[in-house]
Amino acid sequence: MPFENTENLILLVLILAVSILVGVVLWQRKQMRSAGSEVKEPAVIEDSVRGDTASNALFATLSHELRTPLNGLLGIAQILNEEDPNEDVVAIEGCARHMLAVLGTLVNLSKIQTEWDDLPEYREWVNLYELMRQVQKDMAFRAGLRGLKIELQHQDKTTRLRADEDHLKAIIENALLGSIECVSLTEIPNRKQTLQLSWESSGQDVKIVIVNPLEKLSATRRQEVQDAFHLTTGENHARIKMEYLYWAVSTALLERYHGAMYAQPENGGGVNTCLSFEMEQMQASASGELPVGGLSLENGTKAPKAMPELPVRLSLIVAEDDPIARNLMSSVLHHMGQDVRFATNGREVLDLVSQSTDCDLILMDIDMPIMDGVSSTLALRNGEAGELGSHIPIVAVTAFSALSDQGKFKRAGMNYFLPKPVKLKNLREVLLDVIRKERRVAEV
Repeated sequence: MPFENTENLILLVLILAVSILVGVVLWQRKQMRSAGSEVKEPAVIEDSVRGDTASNALFATLSHELRTPLNGLLGIAQILNEEDPNEDVVAIEGCARHMLAVLGTLVNLSKIQTEWDDLPEYREWVNLYELMRQVQKDMAFRAGLRGLKIELQHQDKTTRLRADEDHLKAIIENALLGSIECVSLTEIPNRKQTLQLSWESSGQDVKIVIVNPLEKLSATRRQEVQDAFHLTTGENHARIKMEYLYWAVSTALLERYHGAMYAQPENGGGVNTCLSFEMEQMQASASGELPVGGLSLENGTKAPKAMPELPVRLSLIVAEDDPIARNLMSSVLHHMGQDVRFATNGREVLDLVSQSTDCDLILMDIDMPIMDGVSSTLALRNGEAGELGSHIPIVAVTAFSALSDQGKFKRAGMNYFLPKPVKLKNLREVLLDVIRKERRVAEV
């Protein structure tokens, strides 16, 4: 698959996208401050001012429209790296995911500021042990760039928190991202030091501790977080450090759960950051069920690549209105040996399901014309396409993944969530999980 000058194209589009979106966000917050917004101690979120409807709509639209082509470019980068592993493409993908994290943080800041009183929550019993392992996996590349490796220390495997998984993950990830981001990156380190991430709970009290040996504590950290939350640039338009934006999201959500973030110097160097909050808890028996991605059907150990053919052929429906995304998904799924039918909107999904005698999984885009992914899922679960649609596994696939979205998708009846750009390994893990749960392993 020839893509000439792909690396330069990806970098150019990413930089342009982030520049435009940050400019829009700063303009939006300037309008909010001029309307009388005021920062008060000690809460970060207290008395935040809702932005005007027009600027919020513009911000949401630009964020989605910018991320959609970025996700296409990142999909191309993944395929390139699968076919011909290249350190330069790996580095570009890592940088691009960093930029997407920035976009996500800005979206979540806006969502918290404008929807605080109505921010949706989907409470369920969350396995903190598995959640922390997922955070460790997701943050490993970013930590490695700063000369850090994340070491987890668990209290147990049985504690469950009654939580909105989106909120809980955002609290932990953004606190960790802030700690990682504030480590200066002047050159790629050739050795790594250990960042310790641990948790413990008692009653309704939960504590998560991050000990970063390379972090330096700023005396003005609290004020910087408050300023970042309101995206205050100051008279000289000084650069806002990303760590404060990450911490602003984490701090605001902690306040929602009667919690706070505390930081203090660590003996011998580094910073100890403690996240303390309250959540209902229960103890469950240790689950023997493998998490999504914990299954490998290949002979021997884990497959070295994400796209080799799977041992079982599934019948898939992919709902995607963007032609580039459809082509990428078609290429990947056919490499995996899967049968695929495509729909360009939710109404076409209902038609395909109603005409099907067998379908194993639907990959459902959220933002589509005529009928969106959530509406289509609700219709399927209500039996509007027959019995098959009421129980077929559905994956929410979206470029616009913001805080509380996963809860919304779960309430609609979706079973999995894959944010764009879809990581090929994550897609493979979902397909393997469907194979396992449908007990089709015996067919191999």
